[in-house]
Amino acid sequence: MTKKSIIVLLSMLLATTTLGVGAAFAYTPGTGARFNDPYGDRAAENVSMVHIRKSIQSAEKGSIIRIATYSHSRADITNALIDACQRGVAVQMVINDNFISRTTKRLRNYLGSNIDPHFKDACHKRNKEKGETKYPDPSYLKVCFQSCRKGAGNQHMKFYLFSDTGEAKNVVMVGSTNISRYAARTHFNDLFTQANRSGMFHDYSLIHRQLAEDKRVKRVYRKFVNGDIVSEFGAVVRRGKQDPVYRRLNKVSCAGGTQIRVIMYAWVGDRGKFIAKKMAQLKKQGCDIRAILSQPSQGVKQTLKGAGIPIRSADMDLDDNPDTGFGETRWERFTHEKWMIINGTWNGQPQKIVWTGSENWSGLSFLNDEVTLKIPRGDIWAQYNAHFDFVWNNHTRAY
Repeated sequence: MTKKSIIVLLSMLLATTTLGVGAAFAYTPGTGARFNDPYGDRAAENVSMVHIRKSIQSAEKGSIIRIATYSHSRADITNALIDACQRGVAVQMVINDNFISRTTKRLRNYLGSNIDPHFKDACHKRNKEKGETKYPDPSYLKVCFQSCRKGAGNQHMKFYLFSDTGEAKNVVMVGSTNISRYAARTHFNDLFTQANRSGMFHDYSLIHRQLAEDKRVKRVYRKFVNGDIVSEFGAVVRRGKQDPVYRRLNKVSCAGGTQIRVIMYAWVGDRGKFIAKKMAQLKKQGCDIRAILSQPSQGVKQTLKGAGIPIRSADMDLDDNPDTGFGETRWERFTHEKWMIINGTWNGQPQKIVWTGSENWSGLSFLNDEVTLKIPRGDIWAQYNAHFDFVWNNHTRAY
């Protein structure tokens, strides 16, 4: 073997060794909003799933991944999390108890469910006899009984935290996106990403720890302000004019034709109808309002249509067979998003604002662990507005 060949071989071995120590990939999660397209090709369906998976694969040794989700059924995500664990990344997941998939059970068996530091930590084993101390950030998969912080209801939030992945630190992803096949192939979802937000990462990590403890907290409602972004967790049960959505709408002025766009799954019940009546009032005052709905209640539809608000359904029966839809429905495609945007006067100022997160406009949401994110940015508003127009024009039907 020549001297040159030896040098090349040593360089390759060094590169391989370095890759094993750090992240498996070199992906830096881009910021802003993402929307999957369940009507598109595999890349379009999985745009958010790949974003999450590559962020896991790029997590650096010694970093932390924290996930809170309603459901998880993707083997590729489980594989990526186990690989991350094996290279020294702390993996912490909290999930609702409604559906425990085979791949969730596999991940739980691998990580365990002990949320406190312990010597047998799957990702950071320690030898007590050698005087080693427990790793301070244990890895686990915790299944909550009903909601985690409230008692009744469900753990319904969907957020993904990465302390160090690619070239980004303190990454926070929030939206309607669960990590499941259905979340990619069956319904539309959104996922908003921020990076290099240490305060936001800390605040969401605090909530994540409370979720993992799976017991009622005294202070259910938490509001965190990180720069221009406001995160609200665990809205308290406030009826009527104290409803958080109503209070947001009550700050809207329709002078100049303020535009309101809504995409909402499960806008239902007495609460849903009360919010719809407020929308009807704003329509009468001159606001430009449109809504895309999936599985709304009859009362909500009638209230909006009666006010002259244009609404369209994203519930689509593609094969004209009532027995082949998602769950107990006839719909092969629908939207699972839960957001509202405005372009106009809010709180006395001209603004473009996005509210997104995990909360359906229903009474049940008050019992759940939920998060709503307020993003007052024109560029993010433009992303959501473009997505609204795309779905409205291409993948909805008239009621």
